[in-house]
Amino acid sequence: MTSDLLSTRTRALALCGALAVLASAASCSDKNANKLSKSTGDSITAALSKLGDTSAMPRSSGHKYGPPTGKIRIANLLEIDGHPSGPLDFYDVRKPDSTTEPLIKGLKYGEISEYVSPRAEDTYTGSRGWLFLFPAGLKQATEPFGGNVDNGFDATDQLTIALGPSKGFSGAASIARVTIVEGGKRIDAALADSERAIQGSQALLIVREANGNVDSLPEQYLMIDGACPHAPNDGRVVGDKQAFSKQPSSVSTTLLFPIAAGAHTLAVVTSPRGQGLRTCAGHTPGVATTLTVEAGHRYEVWVFGQPSDGLRVVAAAIAAP
Repeated sequence: MTSDLLSTRTRALALCGALAVLASAASCSDKNANKLSKSTGDSITAALSKLGDTSAMPRSSGHKYGPPTGKIRIANLLEIDGHPSGPLDFYDVRKPDSTTEPLIKGLKYGEISEYVSPRAEDTYTGSRGWLFLFPAGLKQATEPFGGNVDNGFDATDQLTIALGPSKGFSGAASIARVTIVEGGKRIDAALADSERAIQGSQALLIVREANGNVDSLPEQYLMIDGACPHAPNDGRVVGDKQAFSKQPSSVSTTLLFPIAAGAHTLAVVTSPRGQGLRTCAGHTPGVATTLTVEAGHRYEVWVFGQPSDGLRVVAAAIAAP
């Protein structure tokens, strides 16, 4: 804020100087006017040049940021017009300059970053931190890039934010932001209680889809070690409750799966949109990944991709809050 005020003051003084020179020239007699014309023009040029220089100064110059906020990581599961977005950089300033380093650098499609803690935007209590996304290597961007990935982070936040494909009102490519809240004030108390009750002494998988905004997406199911289980927290009962409790759960909502310690194979199985599966036997899964889990720990699993390029999963352990 101080640098902005100084910059504004400097521009104002420069403009006043220019106006003063003009006023002086206007009050001169015809005899002196020609004598002063060159010095008047030079003074105006210098003043306006100074005005232009100060207005071009980086807005962030000299700005003081607050302490790091939250524990945030990003999953790059973004596709633009049906194609992987490519690597992304993330900054905690809206307009990075040549001296600004990204907090997350070159995050590739299909990867989950390490946790980072963006600086608070200002030094006052309660100031929030931000992350802004750019194509890797760029510090200026056009839509859908250049925006923030959240509405701001506070000191207690622990989140993973998946970036997935979407469309704007005009039909242009946009970015969906899907969040798993891992800790802090945003925690849903009822969901947290459900997680603890379902997990027990085992490991817990928290499953979400990052591609839910894709048009005509098939129904998606998580296959674990060759079977498609029913999630204990899946309350979308249709018809016979007992029969429903044995059917695979689609990942169109957040699902919780308790799982034994050890190595497990995860993949995606699909059925036509609007047609649920009774079993995934006989269905060919997509690209598989192996996840090794420990009892007492939580893991997030993201379903992403499109039928045209293969539906798949990426998973990572959730740090203790």
